[in-house]
Amino acid sequence: MPQKLTYEFVKDYFENKGYELLSRVYIGSNSKLEYVCPEGHQHNITWRHFYSGQGCFYCSNNVKPIIEFIRQYFENEGHVLLTKAYINAQQKLKYICADGHRNEIKWNNFKDGSRCSTCKSINMSGDKHHAWKGGISNEPYCDVWADKEYKEDIKARDNYECQNPDCWKITKKLCLHHIDYDKKNCHPSNLIILCRSCNGRANSNRERHTNYYNGIMKLKNL
Repeated sequence: MPQKLTYEFVKDYFENKGYELLSRVYIGSNSKLEYVCPEGHQHNITWRHFYSGQGCFYCSNNVKPIIEFIRQYFENEGHVLLTKAYINAQQKLKYICADGHRNEIKWNNFKDGSRCSTCKSINMSGDKHHAWKGGISNEPYCDVWADKEYKEDIKARDNYECQNPDCWKITKKLCLHHIDYDKKNCHPSNLIILCRSCNGRANSNRERHTNYYNGIMKLKNL
């Protein structure tokens, strides 16, 4: 009957491969051993598999994406991931897009460039969409709109942050919002800094948002 390996032998073998063995006891060849690989990944493996040449599960690209990585990927795109755990590639992940729409998408589709289906529908619908305002979005801006310093002054006035107290904190990308929706009215009192998400939400129920942001400007004495 072959002699059982000692813990010291197993530990030395891991270290010679550049790994740090975290487990304090060696039970047998089929028992899982906790380790940290040379790249800093922490996982586990049986002695039998490690001795046969298998290494870090993460480095070998055989592990499904961890939810923290996916969440950060969504945040980098201005989205908020609502799903708490990643199960498999067929799972639909719940999220809020940069414009505030709640939706679902498969991880592979999002990674390949697909985005919010609601935003896509709005962008493609034109005058068939309920928010269509007879082409108002194509109206020309005022002359001063081309002045970058002017717009920069408005941003500085608002401390380079979204002025909506009810901001969902989905994205840090900022926009200059025309409170009365008249793009030719570029008076400072009609301009307020919003994040991209709050600016998108303001496209619905315009009367309420006009009153809401006018109220904020009055509180700021602008």
